[in-house]
Amino acid sequence: MARMLAMLAVLMAAAPVQAADRPSKGEAEVHYTVTPKQLEAVFKKAGFKTKLITHKVEEGRKPTYTIQATDKTPFYMSADLRVCDQDEGPKGCLGILLVAWMELDPGDLAVARRTAEEYNREYYVGRAYVSKDGKGLIFENYVMVDGGVTEKNLESNLDNFLGGYDALVEEYREQAKAIET
Repeated sequence: MARMLAMLAVLMAAAPVQAADRPSKGEAEVHYTVTPKQLEAVFKKAGFKTKLITHKVEEGRKPTYTIQATDKTPFYMSADLRVCDQDEGPKGCLGILLVAWMELDPGDLAVARRTAEEYNREYYVGRAYVSKDGKGLIFENYVMVDGGVTEKNLESNLDNFLGGYDALVEEYREQAKAIET
């Protein structure tokens, strides 16, 4: 986690750019579909070890994929790619669900619940909750890619997600201290 926090600290230390200072037009390759390999490359560029899993689906349905991403910290993450424009689903909802979780000991459940409540009240990036079985604190964020995205956009979404996850971990530490006292 320290490496991750250090990486994000460097990203956040850069001088903020106001929206008015950014170019309103530019040239970049826009991807109207995102392949698992493209997203896996974004994770690898961010320093993660990855494993691509292709899920079996019924004949005639589009496949779904999960990318498991790990580094040297107790941080577990995955990204699910889904295309929803099927007969029984909404049309055109190509998206990426980014999920991170940390395993909980039975005694950590109260801290995890308070953490999720506080995080969701204070932050807009992602959503935090405790798994139904009480064994994990889960953090997720859904990224739409309909209409096209650039590689930079995918990288920015991953950075944003990692920053949100780090904020969740910090909130967890604060809640643990509050319960101890």
